[in-house]
Amino acid sequence: MYVHVRVGMDVAAHHHHHQQLRRERHFIQSVSSSNANGTATDPSQDDMAIVHEPQPQPQPQPEPQPQPQPEPEEEAPQKRAKKCTSDVWQHFTKKEIEVEVDGKKYVQVWGHCNFPNCKAKYRAEGHHGTSGFRNHLRTSHSLVKGQLCLKSEKDHGKDINLIEPYKYDEVVSLKKLHLAIIMHEYPFNIVEHEYFVEFVKSLRPHFPIKSRVTARKYIMDLYLEEKEKLYGKLKDVQSRFSTTMDMWTSCQNKSYMCVTIHWIDDDWCLQKRIVGFFHVEGRHTGQRLSQTFTAIMVKWNIEKKLFALSLDNASANEVAVHDIIEDLQDTDSNLVCDGAFFHVRCACHILNLVAKDGLAVIAGTIEKIKAIVLAVKSSPLQWEELMKCASECDLDKSKGISYDVSTRWNSTYLMLRDALYYKPALIRLKTSDPRRYVCLNCCTCHHYKFSINQMSIIVGTMQFVLKPRSGRWHLTLFKCLKKFFDLTELLSGTQYSTANLFYKGFCEIKDLIDQWCCHEKFVIRRMAVAMSEKFEKYWKVSNIALAVACFLDPRYKKILIEFYMKKFHGDSYKVHVDDFVRVIRKLYQFYSSCSPSAPKTKTTTNDSMDDTLMENEDDEFQNYLHELKDYDQVESNELDKYMSEPLLKHSGQFDILSWWRGRVAEYPILTQIARDVLAIQVSTVASESAFSAGGRVVDPYRNRLGSEIVEALICTKDWVAASRKGEWHICYNEVPIYSYSTIILLILMHICVIQGATYFPTMIGDLEVLDSVIAAATNHENHMDEVFKDYYLLRAWAINLLLFTTVLMHGLFLSPCFDACALLPSRVILPAWLALTDF
Repeated sequence: MYVHVRVGMDVAAHHHHHQQLRRERHFIQSVSSSNANGTATDPSQDDMAIVHEPQPQPQPQPEPQPQPQPEPEEEAPQKRAKKCTSDVWQHFTKKEIEVEVDGKKYVQVWGHCNFPNCKAKYRAEGHHGTSGFRNHLRTSHSLVKGQLCLKSEKDHGKDINLIEPYKYDEVVSLKKLHLAIIMHEYPFNIVEHEYFVEFVKSLRPHFPIKSRVTARKYIMDLYLEEKEKLYGKLKDVQSRFSTTMDMWTSCQNKSYMCVTIHWIDDDWCLQKRIVGFFHVEGRHTGQRLSQTFTAIMVKWNIEKKLFALSLDNASANEVAVHDIIEDLQDTDSNLVCDGAFFHVRCACHILNLVAKDGLAVIAGTIEKIKAIVLAVKSSPLQWEELMKCASECDLDKSKGISYDVSTRWNSTYLMLRDALYYKPALIRLKTSDPRRYVCLNCCTCHHYKFSINQMSIIVGTMQFVLKPRSGRWHLTLFKCLKKFFDLTELLSGTQYSTANLFYKGFCEIKDLIDQWCCHEKFVIRRMAVAMSEKFEKYWKVSNIALAVACFLDPRYKKILIEFYMKKFHGDSYKVHVDDFVRVIRKLYQFYSSCSPSAPKTKTTTNDSMDDTLMENEDDEFQNYLHELKDYDQVESNELDKYMSEPLLKHSGQFDILSWWRGRVAEYPILTQIARDVLAIQVSTVASESAFSAGGRVVDPYRNRLGSEIVEALICTKDWVAASRKGEWHICYNEVPIYSYSTIILLILMHICVIQGATYFPTMIGDLEVLDSVIAAATNHENHMDEVFKDYYLLRAWAINLLLFTTVLMHGLFLSPCFDACALLPSRVILPAWLALTDF
């Protein structure tokens, strides 16, 4: 619904006044001409035009008297044609009506509205103008071109009406049409579909719908526009980028490479963008992959800000990573620790390989369970009977039973899960009519055919599986696969950080495999041994950066590393822990040297050792002493401070990015490390998910699309979807922080006024007071760290708001205060400033 707003009434009234005077002059001349010729005028026109007393004055004019009648009749339509150039005549039709007044006949011209069920009509002589028509279109049909309106919408499904100005813009409407084609993956020729065109024309008859060729051109222009915007944003990113890369073959039998970048923005929200989706010709050699990847990084000018690259475990990728590191080092890309943290193997792919090796050992048993599912699902009658039994057992009939797919191990888990869920129904089905069940002549399902004897074997297998005792190991098998499935699902997320979850999850899997190797069931032991061999192969070459990410989780730190090292390595665990600490210090030294504002590290090294290093000519000895200086000496810095603090006690969901955001002032170097490390993707799901969209874009019906337009469609959809969510992703946070900021500020102001400025330093360190302030503002008094994911962010903002309040109210113009206030977003400063002025 649109509520129209009239803009510029004074200007319009002034313009209308001049038009009215001109119409009056024209009317006086026409009246005088008609009187001179002895023709009658329509007296009813006096209600629409103002006629002054001195009307007869123009009668003596000689020009109109010798007036041949046919010529004026021809000129009049020409003048009307000029008047009909107004856009209102697109919605009105002129009709001449003959009326009789006082025995005299007159011809009147009326404009009738063309809209269905609208009987409005207005006088349409030239001197009446089009204001009446335009007002009717505005008030009754909302069709005044360029008219400023108020648009009423609902805010993302909420019961809140948003009123905002609206003005029709043809360019904007065309852009939205092409965005709809991109976002919903419509074919280009939708703009030529008959009923779609009729639908658009019914909304606006003169909307310029073009051909599919023009739509393709507009989409390419939109892609280049969005690409330029993204290029500017990436240029301003202060952190490093982690990347994922994967390959895909379309129905065209063409190979496409997808490259996705990931980073944590200034608001500590995880961002991702597809920067390349293009056709790769020739063989997928490591050299070709490395050249393609390096070229796309240079194209986006981010080759000097890379941190890690996540790939699957193909052999060509190993060669590609080696070549990429060499290429980036040749371009002076300043890789972190010379690329030691660069190569990350896809965790989901590793779990897939480990699970497949384990399932291959028990393939015969899996096939038997698969045969049971096939026997039930092959016949509609059998399926109806099973669902009837499920209803009698109070089971959910809509759940269904998943079918095992040989190329996806998780489908085996889903099949076992569903079969165990319907176990009571299967038992009931077997016992309801065993004779009928066994005496099926044959059961055909896809490529499986079962004779009567084979069916008896299947039923016997069902009896074995469905017996509570003898089938208990199937439940154990299901639990084993569930661990893999849950961890795969957890590490496949792209909207939250997964790097800190890898180490703990993989250690748990390793511990479980070791336990399964000692299981009482021989089948489970065989499966565990096969899994262990594959797991150890990739565990030894896993990226140490993922252990660093676990170390940066305040719930675990070094304690969790020591726990699992002691569990896996026994008494020699200290050696492995010390090696890990050296890696942490090496990483810290790298970031410390790259940070000009970082404080200098205090060490116990004296000047004599530096002189000895300078004078010594033995290069190997110098390198050894340099290592001692960097790693073995006790340092007093924020890294040691972080390790000395106790572990964070937190249960439930934990937002690690919000926690580190609140520690920027306390740990400036560690927060920069956390910002880069926590952006690592432990899986290539982000790139693989683009292939599902690619499969819809390049389907069998549109397999002639060029690689250029395919990249434009995939990338633009990803970029627009990300911008639609907002530049600052708070979508997973449930706390309306910005609405609380004003309340927190008012409470802090009240405390400062009562306690005085001297209470300000004490209050900063008193977390209990700050927690009480947050509790009062949010109406949650207990266990706020469990209720709110943003609890630590609220606390950090409360501290900064306190600094901001103190600066403004007490005049403490101190540089640390301004530095802390700079951490507050403008969306917090603005309501805070308004609250302060009202106070």
